[in-house]
Amino acid sequence: MAISRAKALEHAYEVLEQPRAHMRVTLKQTRSGLSLYYDGRVMTRVFVNRSGLAAAAAMAEALRVRVPKLGDSVDARVSSGVIYRVLAISDLDYRNELSYQLASRLISEAVDMQGTRGTSE
Repeated sequence: MAISRAKALEHAYEVLEQPRAHMRVTLKQTRSGLSLYYDGRVMTRVFVNRSGLAAAAAMAEALRVRVPKLGDSVDARVSSGVIYRVLAISDLDYRNELSYQLASRLISEAVDMQGTRGTSE
C-alpha cells in the first residue's frame, strides 16, 4: 500500500531534523506522479494534475536535475537545506499565482546553496 503524502512529508521533516551535507535522493516518475525518495522511503510526492506538474518541474530545477520520463528516475546529491526547500516547493498550491513567485525564490535559494558544481549523479 502506498504511503500518504502527509505521512511522507512527516517522515521527511523528521529526517531533516539532523542536518546533512550530502543526501542522495531520487526523483521517480510513475503514472500517478513524481516522488522524491531518500534511503528507499518517499519524502514527498506530487500528482499528475496542473499543480503537480508545476511542482514537479520546480522540484527538479531546485535539485538541478531533469524531470525523469515516465518509469524513469534520476538521482541527485544535495544538502538537507536543499531538500527542505524542495519539500516546501512540493507543498505549494500552484492554483494560486503567488505560489510561482515563492517557488522561484525557493529554487534560487536551492541553486545558490549548491554552488557551481554539478549535483546530478
